[in-house]
Amino acid sequence: MPDISFPLKALGVIFQYGILFFIYYFVYHIVKLIYHDLWAGKTEKKHAVLKEAVLTIVKTNDKNMMNRRFAFTKEISIGRGGENDIVVDDTYVSYHHAIICLANNFYSIEDLNSVNHTYVNGQVLKKKIYLQNGDLIKIGLVTLRFER
Repeated sequence: MPDISFPLKALGVIFQYGILFFIYYFVYHIVKLIYHDLWAGKTEKKHAVLKEAVLTIVKTNDKNMMNRRFAFTKEISIGRGGENDIVVDDTYVSYHHAIICLANNFYSIEDLNSVNHTYVNGQVLKKKIYLQNGDLIKIGLVTLRFER
């Protein structure tokens, strides 16, 4: 009978190297997926970075305030009180007149129960609404343009 131990040993070695190859291949793909998930998460965070919004004063009686720009990312408050982000020295403006906030990647404006109201594109603001690029906001004698 011929000696078949050599071919069996060779097949055993090939089988062992084959299993080893598949283990390395499996580990490689797992590491690749983990690496991809980690970098994809960082990329999504980069894309989730908020684009800043800008309010530009386009009409006012105060020459020093004309064309002033106020950049913000999350929230900005407007009013006559000194603690606001945009302080408007106008008797028609309440101390805490309006606020613009980021919600679900959109900016909304809300009138804070001011006596003389807030206007968006000539309409009285009755409830919180989302702002669009180019909207005009009138508070007292000041008109601001929202840009994003």
